[in-house]
Amino acid sequence: MEISVRPANGMDGQRCAEIYLASRRSAFHWQPAGSFVLEDYHRAIEEEDVWVAEIGGVVVGFASIYRPENFVHNLFVDPRWQHRGVGTILLERACSHLFRPARLKCLAANQGARAFYERNGWVVASATASADEPYILYQK
Repeated sequence: MEISVRPANGMDGQRCAEIYLASRRSAFHWQPAGSFVLEDYHRAIEEEDVWVAEIGGVVVGFASIYRPENFVHNLFVDPRWQHRGVGTILLERACSHLFRPARLKCLAANQGARAFYERNGWVVASATASADEPYILYQK
């Protein structure tokens, strides 16, 4: 199984929106599934560089970065393709376009994502109790 990563193009938007929706519904089990919609993806990537991961020509995940702040904003893999190295490869590619230290936020309740980032060498920079949901700020 070869995973390739490339910059996203205009044809990838719908598939990335589907991945974003399915992944958030799966990972954020404490939130009502109906609170997520396909249109969320386009708002989430405004002014960001996006890369997609493909397996056999099918987009299976995406990552987006906000370069001015050296920030990985989004990293989502289709739930059917998780635990196969896709997220690690996307994270490495996204970070290759950022200065160090790179940063990212993760909801404190998202234990699976937190474990993933920590396995990949990210360290806790701070924890924040926001009005919405507490999150962890990581850096590497």
